[in-house]
Formats: sequence, structure tokens, C-alpha cells
Amino acid sequence: MFSTPLLKLLKFVWGSETFSYILLVPLVGAYFFYEYRKEIFARKDKWHAAGLVPVVLAIVLYLVGVGQSDRPDVSNYLALMTISFLSLFVGGLGAFYGVEAWKAARFPIIFLLFMAPFPGFLLDKIVIFLQSWSADVSDVLFGLTGVPVHREGFVFLLPGLAIEVAKECSGIRSSISLFLVSLLAGHLMLRQPWRKSVLIVSIVPITIVKNAVRIVMLTLLAVYVDPRILGSAAHQWGGIPIFLLALVLLAGVLAFLRRGERRP
Repeated sequence: MFSTPLLKLLKFVWGSETFSYILLVPLVGAYFFYEYRKEIFARKDKWHAAGLVPVVLAIVLYLVGVGQSDRPDVSNYLALMTISFLSLFVGGLGAFYGVEAWKAARFPIIFLLFMAPFPGFLLDKIVIFLQSWSADVSDVLFGLTGVPVHREGFVFLLPGLAIEVAKECSGIRSSISLFLVSLLAGHLMLRQPWRKSVLIVSIVPITIVKNAVRIVMLTLLAVYVDPRILGSAAHQWGGIPIFLLALVLLAGVLAFLRRGERRP
């Protein structure tokens, strides 16, 4: 049933810059299933009817997904089929090992959901949100530098230069990476749910500030050093050190949250 959609998913993420992280998700999920295997597979005494609920959901999603297979946006089809596959897997786990197995495996199950690519409509909304806020924070940073600048929507007019905060400036790829890192770090290093939630939510302002810093730095270098820098390797690969800065900020938030938590 799932050989064709899973093969399409593999081909899709292999050629995608945005969804390349999906290749690592099942490996991480498998690691945690192995790590918690004693708790997950502790009970196998009888059949558990609760497992049929995700199985029914899997069948419904599969049938809906089949109708999406010929649409231009393949991400919707792959998202439905992947969640259907995972629902069938979760249903089988619950049917043979019970609700307690779900509780023991809740983190790897949640993490495996990120095997499904974001549907196109949802990804667009996230990108526009990050693009808009990145432009707003960039405007503030430009004001702090004292550089004369005039803003028209996503376009900034500076002396001898006009730049646009395009969708590529939203940092969607690094945002997803930071989100997954925060999810793992919170699970491994924090105990209280609210602290884990704060760590995950902190990704939003960290991402926006990271984007704005990169936009302003590249723009100032183009204005005062060399305009060609916007088409150079520094523009293409400059996101890597900024991403490392974001990881440092995330580590700072994590350290702050750990300080107030009692741990054995």
C-alpha cells in the first residue's frame, strides 16, 4: 500500500532543500524506540481494541490521499500518505501492546510526524509570517544603525541600493532545523512540560532576530563595502555562521530554563 508513496517521499526530500531534514527523522525516531523498547513492549497479553481507531484514521487518510495524487502540489499528497502510514503503525502498536505502549512511545511518535512534509498552504503561511516579522525587525535594526533608509513593504531603499526581503529571507529551512533541535533538547534536558514549551516557542523570536541580523549585515556591507557582495558566496553561505549564532542563543535559553529545574 505504501511502497509507492514512501518511494515518492524519498525522491521528493532528496531533491528538496526545504525538506531534506526528513531523511533524518525516521533515524532519530528509531533510536528513541530502541531506547525505550522495554517500556514500549512491556505488555503483550491480549488484543487492545483502542488500536483500531488510528487504523481507521489511516484508511480514511489513505483514501483522501489517493485523490490528491494527481495534484500539482505533491506535498499535500505526501503529507496525507505519510500520516496515514504513521497512523497505521501507531494503530498496530496500540492493538498489540496497549495504551501503555502509546504513553511510553509518545515522544518518538510525535517526532515521527515530522516525516510528513508541510502542506503547501501551511508552509506558505509560515513563510509569510517569518518574512513579515523579519522585515519589521530589520527596519528597527536599520534605525539603530542610523543609516538613511526608506521602507516600502518588503523593499528597503538605501543610498545607491534597493533590497527586498524576499521569501527566501524567511529562514524557513533553518527555522525547521532549530525547531527540531529544540524539541530534542527539551525532551532530553528538561523535565517540566512548560519549560519544554518555552524552549520550543523561543525559536520564533530567535529565528526572526537571526534573519534580521543577516539582512542588515549584508545590506550594510553592500552599501559601504561592495554591492557585489549580495550576489557573492558570502550571501549564499553567510547563513551558516548566523545559524550557529541562533544555536548559541537557543543554548542560552536552555541553560536558563535548566537553572530553575530540580533534577535528580
